Formats: sequence, C-alpha cells, structure tokens
Amino acid sequence: MNDRNRHPDRNRPSQGNPGPGPDGLSDGRLVEVHSQLARDKEEPREGFSLTPIVIVFIFCGFGFWGGLYLTRNSGNFASTAFDVNAPKAAASAGPIEFEPDAAKGEKLFVAQCAACHQPTGLGVPGAFPPLAGSPWVAGNEERLIKAVLAGLAGEIEVKGVKYNANMPNIGAGLKDAQVAHIATYVRQAWGNTAGPVMDSQVAVVRKAIGARGQYVPADLLKEHPLETK
Repeated sequence: MNDRNRHPDRNRPSQGNPGPGPDGLSDGRLVEVHSQLARDKEEPREGFSLTPIVIVFIFCGFGFWGGLYLTRNSGNFASTAFDVNAPKAAASAGPIEFEPDAAKGEKLFVAQCAACHQPTGLGVPGAFPPLAGSPWVAGNEERLIKAVLAGLAGEIEVKGVKYNANMPNIGAGLKDAQVAHIATYVRQAWGNTAGPVMDSQVAVVRKAIGARGQYVPADLLKEHPLETK
C-alpha cells in the first residue's frame, strides 16, 4: 500500500484547524482581520455640533432683516407707491420758485415778534413802537430785512413818538424764506400796503451784513432813509 492510501486524511484539514476558505484566508486569520478592523474604526461619540445652530441663527437674522425692510419700504404693496418716472420729472421741473406767504409769516410773527409789537401790530406805548402804519416797514425792503436780521438798539422815532427799545436779531436764527414770510406779513397786515419780500432779497442782505451787531436806528436811516409821501 502506497503512502497515499496509507494516510488518506493527511491532506484533509483537521477539525481544530479549518482550512482556507474561498478567499484564501483561514477562519482564524479572518477573525484576526475583523478584530483589527474593529479596533481601527472610530467609536461613535455622543455630543452636538455648533454648525447647525449657527446656520439657524443666520437664517433667522436674514428673516428679521427682510421683514424689517419690507415693513419700511413696501409702500403697503400699492401699485402707485413708487413711480419710476418721479426722479426724471423732479429733475426736469427745475428749482421751486419761492412764493411769499403772509399766512406763514403771521404764525412766525406771533411766535417771534408779537410779545413786543403785539398781535395787533400796535406795540406797547412808551416801550415798543407800532408796526401798523409805520414808515419803517414800508418802502425799501432792505431796511426792514436788516432790522430783522441784525436787530436794533437805541432811540427810534415812529409816527412822531420816540422809543428807546432793544430789538433782538431774531432773523439770525431763521431761514431766508422765514424772514421773507415775516417781512411780507408785516408789510401787508394791519392796513399796511407794501409789497412782498423775496427770500433771494434776504439772502443778499444776509451775505452783505454778515454777523454784525445790532443797528443803531440813526445809522440804518443813513443807509435807507424813510420815504416821503
């Protein structure tokens, strides 16, 4: 009997040491490989990432900004709220022409001047001269404009009566248009019939006199004498 027949189980894998499988690895080697892969794999960890929270806050911020923008600029979603031709129309219209407004002048006069000259324009006897029928406010516009812009200090004679009052420079804190409105009102109220005053006239006088002090009435008359009827 040859060796092959004498030892028929020599090439057969033993029950305790299985032979290689279809992939060429024995069961023992396959277990070792699986164990190594399990060790190398990162274990899952519990916790959270800040990235999703940051993204949520960013989207909330955009939503808040968008809502605020729509609230301020939506024009109530009216189709007539915005006119694309409006800027062109405004540009072609040119500068707005000033119109003296005695009604606006009256409101300014009540707030700035009526305490001394009274709403009736009659002034206070012995203290503040009248404006009604006063030659100081009629005639040359610059005389009245200068008195409003710079003020008056010293003796002044109105309608044969002398006054020694101190008129502040109320026009220094007003715009040219406001001074023009006041002067127009004074020249046309209480029976006065003088013409209106333009804001351009006030601007010229303001530039000419600068930030000077109060006028002495006699000096102002040298520049603009009272008109004789």
